[in-house]
Amino acid sequence: MNELLAWVIIAPAAYLIGSIPVGLIVCRLFGGVDPREHGSGSMGATNVLRTVGKKAAALVFVFDFGKGAAMIGLSLLLVPDAKLLHAMTGTLVIVGHTWPVFAGFKGGKGISTGWGAILVLSPIAAAVTLIGLAVAVATRYVSLGSIIGASLGVVALIVLSFVDLSISVDYATIEYLAFAIPAVVVILFSHRENMMRLSRGTENRLDINAAEASSTSGGEPGNSGA
Repeated sequence: MNELLAWVIIAPAAYLIGSIPVGLIVCRLFGGVDPREHGSGSMGATNVLRTVGKKAAALVFVFDFGKGAAMIGLSLLLVPDAKLLHAMTGTLVIVGHTWPVFAGFKGGKGISTGWGAILVLSPIAAAVTLIGLAVAVATRYVSLGSIIGASLGVVALIVLSFVDLSISVDYATIEYLAFAIPAVVVILFSHRENMMRLSRGTENRLDINAAEASSTSGGEPGNSGA
């Protein structure tokens, strides 16, 4: 495909696919609720877990992850050498997920979709972000793990880009910073309230059993998480 035509098609498609409000759709199918009116107000998997339950949260994670992975994969398939387009596709799908046109510009926090995108864009950098998952499991602060994982992913992409330039090994390219830097800015911005609560020591830890009990009993879930 011609690269200019690919930009015209793929860039807006990335935002629109990212804007599909998976969390809202799944929550309404499972419990008839709007996750934006509960807990953290996010449509991400963590808040869906607190609002509706494990099965719904798993579906949301899979489809949100898939949005990022599929759009990067499509751009790689159609225009394999358009590195900047690949990077911007990842950025736009995260922007769409965070500020979805189909859901009043109030969406998720970009973690699942961003993880799907970076896994296809740079598997090595994606592996580095798993440190954030380990932090989340160890501390039960999902937001802390998300922030650390996203930040480390950016650092990894920067390092890999310069390694690629210096030894001509295809780990990443400098154009991928057009994904890494805007993506982490969006993710950190969407977690700004979580960061404030973490600094004050008032952030809630994730308790899966308590979240499941709250969702089945109709109780109001906590306000932390992605």
